Amino acid sequence: MEFLNDLAEDFYKSGGSEACLLIHGFTGSPAHRRYLAQSVNDEGYVVRGVRLPGHGTSLEEMETTDSDDWLTKVEEEYLSLKEKKDQVYVLGLSMGGVLSLLLAEKYDVDKIVPIAAPVKIQNKLAYLTPVLKYFKRFDRWPGTAEDDYDIGYSGMPVKSVPELLKLMRQAKQDLKQIDCPTLIVQSWGDETVEPISAEIIHDTISSNRKEILWLEESGHVCTVGPEKDKIHRQVIQFLAN
Repeated sequence: MEFLNDLAEDFYKSGGSEACLLIHGFTGSPAHRRYLAQSVNDEGYVVRGVRLPGHGTSLEEMETTDSDDWLTKVEEEYLSLKEKKDQVYVLGLSMGGVLSLLLAEKYDVDKIVPIAAPVKIQNKLAYLTPVLKYFKRFDRWPGTAEDDYDIGYSGMPVKSVPELLKLMRQAKQDLKQIDCPTLIVQSWGDETVEPISAEIIHDTISSNRKEILWLEESGHVCTVGPEKDKIHRQVIQFLAN
């Protein structure tokens, strides 16, 4: 298998009895989670950075996968960690944040950290993709990576967007099922996710312990942005308490 970059492969770092499952976003790769993974691993946590099917390789491969593949993969990874570790926390970016919500709705996840998790998205054309996919195969954009770990596709299969929307709908309809401690991370300047998504998640879940970390200077992929250290500090404090 040919990866976009070695950093786009999945990874595992050993640690103690508590584990963090880190999930990247739609068209992204595990590279987007490596800074955060290193920070929490330095605190003694096991970290598993999962690569979702069809990601980190080619748009053509992503085109062959769907929401069931992505959800099945994270369920398998979560259950594998749960068999071996006392506690498992799920930290997801973007679509990975949606997947973290879905895991918490179905399983007894100890804590979750959905980061830039979409309930509502900025690009309203996305909602037309169930029709647009018949007219356009790929949507591409200029590569503008400003960080060595900002590794993902500079485009997307149009037919994959309805799969993302499907996961968003599934997560939103059962948010009340989530009762584990939750740290929501969202940037006001997110160009992809409407910031109100964080408030909807916060106000709907049943968790007694829930909070939002608002970012002022970051874009959507905030885990490789200028406030990544702020995210690390807050996540480490949240996991420790």
